[in-house]
This record gives sequence, C-alpha cells and structure tokens, in this order.
Amino acid sequence: MPWTTPPGAGATVFIWAGYSLAERDRRWRAVRENAGNAGFDCVLVPLGNGVDARYMTQLRCSAMVLPADGRAPIIIADRRSSNTWVPEPWQTGREWAEPMGEALLDSGMERARIGVVGLKGGSVTHCSSIDGVVNHTALAQVMSKLPNATFADATDIVGLVRYVKSDEETVFLRRSAAVAAAGLDALINRARPGVDAGVLYADVTTRLLELRSEYYPLVLTLDPIGTLKPKRYTNPPIGKRLESNALITNEVNAILGAELTQVCQAILLGKTPDEWKPVIELQKEVYEAGLKLIKPGTTLGALQDFVKSFGPKRKMKTVIQMHGCGYGDDGPLLTAKSRGDALRDLGIEKGNAFIWKPVAMTADERIQFAWGGPVLVADTGAEALFTRPHGMVSIC
Repeated sequence: MPWTTPPGAGATVFIWAGYSLAERDRRWRAVRENAGNAGFDCVLVPLGNGVDARYMTQLRCSAMVLPADGRAPIIIADRRSSNTWVPEPWQTGREWAEPMGEALLDSGMERARIGVVGLKGGSVTHCSSIDGVVNHTALAQVMSKLPNATFADATDIVGLVRYVKSDEETVFLRRSAAVAAAGLDALINRARPGVDAGVLYADVTTRLLELRSEYYPLVLTLDPIGTLKPKRYTNPPIGKRLESNALITNEVNAILGAELTQVCQAILLGKTPDEWKPVIELQKEVYEAGLKLIKPGTTLGALQDFVKSFGPKRKMKTVIQMHGCGYGDDGPLLTAKSRGDALRDLGIEKGNAFIWKPVAMTADERIQFAWGGPVLVADTGAEALFTRPHGMVSIC
C-alpha cells in the first residue's frame, strides 16, 4: 500500500496516503460546496487540527486554506513533506502562523468571511473537544494579520463531509473491521487465568500491527465479574495477571486506510452466571431491533428514544451507546452521559458508519452488558460489519 515518510533523518513513522485523486477532488468539492452554502469565502484548517488536515491532504502535519470559489488551495506542510495529493505544498519548519496568514492574504481574504475548522466541537466530529482543537496562539497571530476579516467556526463544514463515507472509504472500513475482529480473536485465544495482562495487551496490539493497522490504544477492564467500577486500562496493565472469574470487557480498535473501527465482546474466565443471561439476551434484542432502525431517514433522536423505551418493557434498562467511525471516529456521540440532545434532529444517511453497541442492564444497574461493532448504512438499512456470535465468550 502507498505510504509517505515524514521529514527527519531516520524517520520510521509512515503515513498511509493511498486514496485516489478522484477521492481528493470529491472531498475538496464537497467542502467548497458546504462553505459556499454557509456564506464562507474560504475554509482554514489550521495548525492543531491534524485530523481534518490529514483528511484533506493525506499529510502527517499540514494546514490548509481552501477558497470556496473553486481556486486551488494553498497547503502548508512540514519541510520535505509531499505526496500525490499535494505534490508542491508550501513547506515550513517550526513557523506556522506566518505562512498561514500569508496563505490567506495570497488568496485575497483580507476582508473575507473565513471558516476555521476545529475552532469548536462539532455536531459529528470533534464531539469530545468542546473548546476545539486548534492552536489558539497561532490562530491569534493569523487573525492579527487580517484585522478586517471575519473568523467563525466551520467545524461542521468539513465534519458533515466526513460523516458520509465514499465508496473508497467504505472499502477500508470493511478491511479495518476485519482486522479489529482478528485482534479480538487474538484476545480470546490468549486470555486464560494466570496470563500476564501486560503481555496479553502487547500480544493483541502486535496482532493488529501485523495486519497493518495504525496504532490505537486497546481498552480493557480485567476485574472479577460483578465489580461495580472495574478499572479501565488504556495502556498495558503492568504487574497484573488474569484471575479466574475475571470479566474482560474490551474495545479493540483498528485503523486501515485511515479508517477507524472498533469491536467489543466481553470475555469471562469462568461460567456465565444465570443472573447475567437475561441481560445478555436483552442486549441482543435491543441491538438487533435498533439495527433495523439505523437506516436513511431515521433521526438520531428517534433511535435514542427507541433504545430508552426498550428495556422497561422487560423491567430492565437499555441505554444507547453509539459513536462515529472511519474519519468520523469521534461522533456523533450518543451515550448515557452525552445524551445527544443537540443531535436529535440529525438524520441518518446512506454512507454513514457507526459503532453500534447499546447497553442493557438490570433495573438497579448492578449488571451491565454491551456488545457490538461497526455498521455501515446503505439504501435499505444498516449492514453489521462485525459478525461474530452475539453474547459473552465464556472460557472455563
């Protein structure tokens, strides 16, 4: 697969950069259209917003000024960085504010309305970053160079393009889901009482990297089943060994073609207690029933209400847990804590991709169970890309 090497002697980190020029043009065209419809003269993807910059350039570190009128963008990149999407960027070393300001001036934006991508958390991207992701010191210097221009948040201008996946992106979503599932298989095959948890974490991570996933932390809990607040590990659990009756909940993530997916399936080092079985069965029911609602035309509010109403009929509780995947890996974010009230009217569209893993629990919330993975929305509904047998894996 095509990779670009970042600058610097002895660099060993590679950035996947294999999408076609047609995919580049599709993204740029859609962002320009959104910008024009919102009344922006250009969009600025500034220093600090590495995710959107990579989405627009496939470069490791870049900034971008994209005029809405169809002119070619000006892209600023690390020295000696380039690729087929951006063969001749402006190249810089440590200074970013100066070239970003000059790029806006060269684009004729002295009195323009400039949309800043990543200035605030968006509807479907950067949802966990309420205050935005940009380097505010650099942006302040840029703004000082254009005192007569207007700067406003434009996170959704790019975010709503990321929200709908192209055919090329869909190919890598499927591959990414397969790699994440292979990582889960490695976790299931290696998890046994007495196993060093740090070695287990490393083995699963190694398997994901062997299959060409980019690195993304594995998430585990390892405490005995029934523990009310199990410790959550996002780094190797050094000095801990798996014990009998440990409940291993997990989030196994993979990134291929810059598309992130996640699969989740609990593993119990023992026999599943009878009191857990109705909760597991309820989770399966709400997962499958909700999956049928994940289709074009359904609003996120309708899906949220459906999940919430599902459990009380069985004298239990069901809670939505869903977030974006692919380049939209951080949103839309719907959990019991986030609630997603601001997203209630947002409609599901063909080309959306989500991590779908609703939670079922007893009325007192003592027993909780989640299972799920990536789903891809087509014309007729959602296709589950995670197809392992539903439920908890019991290893006796």
